[in-house]
Amino acid sequence: MRLGGFVTIAAAGLMLVACDSRTDDVVRSPAPDLPPEKVKRSEAKVAETEAATALGLTRRQLEHADLVALDGRDLGDIEHLVTDSAGNVTHLVVELDHADNLEVLLPIGQVKVDEAGRHKNLVTELSAEDLAALPQYIPAR
Repeated sequence: MRLGGFVTIAAAGLMLVACDSRTDDVVRSPAPDLPPEKVKRSEAKVAETEAATALGLTRRQLEHADLVALDGRDLGDIEHLVTDSAGNVTHLVVELDHADNLEVLLPIGQVKVDEAGRHKNLVTELSAEDLAALPQYIPAR
């Protein structure tokens, strides 16, 4: 019984760490061949402003967008944004559907906004196979 209580407390602690609000879902792209790094909350707040948009969408709109194919098939969900040192969005981190939580780095130039419907989606000409072949997103530790 005592061990079970410890496991429960440890699991609760891990969930609190996973929900830590000191960092956010914006990452910065470092030098080539290095993984993106998370930015501090203060830097992420700057990315929430209208000044930090891509494709005419705010950070919040981008992170709530779905990635769809030209025929409307759902390909994945936007999870994070990758910015350069000037704060410009360079890549989208996409969690691919039907790919065991695989997250890939999609260049922002590979998408356009689909204004149809009440929810703005991002459309790409890339196939599910093309997306799966993109570089995998490896979160900063």
